[in-house]
Amino acid sequence: MSTHRYLPLLLGFLLTASAAAAPAEETKPADEAKAAEEAKPGEQVERHLSDDQPFRRWSQDPEQLDSERGDRLEVRKVAREKVETVKMKNVVPPIRFESGVANIPPNYVDMLAKVLEGMKNRRNVRVTFVGHADSQRLSAPLARVFGDNAGLSRERAGEVAEYFKKALNLPPESITYEWAGDTQPVASNLTEEGRALNRRVEVEVWYDEARGALKEEEVLVADDIKRIKVCRMETLCKLQYKEGQERRARLRNVVMPLRYEDETTPISEDFIRQVRQALANLKDKQGVTVRFIGYTDDAPLTGRNERIYGNHLSLSKARAHRVALAMHDALKLPTSAIESDGRGASQPLASNDTVQGRTLNRRVEVEFGYDDPLQELSDEPQLCPGDVGEQVVTKVYDPPWGSIATLELADGQPVIPPGYVASLNRALTDIADRTNARLRFIGYTKNERLDRRTASVYGDDIGLSAARARRAMDILKQDPLLSTT
Repeated sequence: MSTHRYLPLLLGFLLTASAAAAPAEETKPADEAKAAEEAKPGEQVERHLSDDQPFRRWSQDPEQLDSERGDRLEVRKVAREKVETVKMKNVVPPIRFESGVANIPPNYVDMLAKVLEGMKNRRNVRVTFVGHADSQRLSAPLARVFGDNAGLSRERAGEVAEYFKKALNLPPESITYEWAGDTQPVASNLTEEGRALNRRVEVEVWYDEARGALKEEEVLVADDIKRIKVCRMETLCKLQYKEGQERRARLRNVVMPLRYEDETTPISEDFIRQVRQALANLKDKQGVTVRFIGYTDDAPLTGRNERIYGNHLSLSKARAHRVALAMHDALKLPTSAIESDGRGASQPLASNDTVQGRTLNRRVEVEFGYDDPLQELSDEPQLCPGDVGEQVVTKVYDPPWGSIATLELADGQPVIPPGYVASLNRALTDIADRTNARLRFIGYTKNERLDRRTASVYGDDIGLSAARARRAMDILKQDPLLSTT
C-alpha cells in the first residue's frame, strides 16, 4: 500500500519541476540581467554577450581607434645646413713661367703660409692651383710630351702644387690643381709681353661656409605611444672550487666583454672603470685575482697573425695577455693578481657566418677570483649560463726533482742546453696520467721600444715574444724524444 502511494507523488514532483522549467527558458535574458544586478560582491556571474549587441569603445581620443598606429612619414620644412664653397682668388700674385720653368719667388711660401694661418678656423680649407698657357703652338718635342696647351698648363699647375705641398707640409686632401689651357688669357697673345703674362699659375684658397636654410624633406614622425626599453641581462655566475688546499670562488659576467678588431684596438675607459669598480666591490675579500680570457672568431689567420701565432688558440692568448698587461699598468695591480688565458674559437657567442657574429665572438672576458674558506663546496656540478660542460682548470707542473731552466737567446735564436730535451720528456712522463698534458712556451722581451724594422715584422713586444716562443717550440718539436708527445 505504501509503495503505490509514494510513486504518484514522485512522478508528480518531477513533472512539476519540468513544467516550471519551461517558462524559465523564455525569461532567461531578463533573469540573467536581474541576477547580474542583484549579485553580491564576490559571487560569480556568467553572461554570454550577444553578437549583434553594440559595445562602447573606451579611449582618451576615440578618433585614434580608427586610425593606423605606428611611425609615419610626413613632408615638413626642416633646418638644414647649406654648404657653399668660397673661392678666394689671387691671394698671392700669379706664378710666371719662363722658358718652361716655374719662377717661384721665395717669399711666396711665406705669403701663402700667412694666408692659411689666418684661415685655420675655416671649414675644409684647401689650396687650388690653376694652370694657364699662351696660345702659341707647341714645338714638336713639347707636343710629344704634353700634347697641347691644355696638357702643358696641367703640368705647370701640378709642378707648382707639388712644390707648395712639400714647402708647406700640406696634407694630400687639402691641395688640388686644375688647368685651363689658353682659354683664359689676361693679355693679348700677339705680343711677347702679353704671352708672358698668360703663361701663369694662379693660386686660389677655397673653404666651405655653412648657412642655415629651410628645406622640405620627408621626416619620420614617431607615434606618441609608450615605448619600453629592453636591456640585455647577464646572470652573475659564482662558482666554488678547491685549488690545492684552498677554497676559492670565481665570479663571471661581472664586466661586459672587451671587443677587439686587431692588436691596435684601444682599451676603453669604460672597460677600465668597470673592472676597477668590480675590484672595489671585492675589497673585503682575500686573494683577489683578475683573469682575462681571450676568444676569437673562426676566420682563417692570414699575414702577420698566421706567421706569428699560427692558430686561433695562440692568437686568443696573445690578445688576452696584451689586455692583461695594459690593465696591470692602468690599475696598478701586483703581477700576482693578474692572469690571462685564451680559448681560441671554441666558445662562440654568435654565428661566425655574419660580420656581426664574428664581431661578438672576438672578445676578452673577465673573471674574478678570491679566497672563500667558509664556503661549503656543492656536491652538484656548477655551471654558468651558457656553459656546455664542466669547468677545466689548467695547472702548471712544478717537478719535485727541480725546475725546468729558462731558455736564453743568442741573435734571436734559442740556445738549447745539453739534457734539456730529456728534462722536458721526464716532466711529461711524470704527468702522463693527467688530462691533456702538454708543454707551453712563453716568450718575454725587454721593456724597451722596438726598432722600426722589428716593429714592422712583429707589430709590438707581444708579437715579438710570441714569435720567439714559437721558434723555440718548433726547434724542440724536431727532437725524437718530443716528436711523439
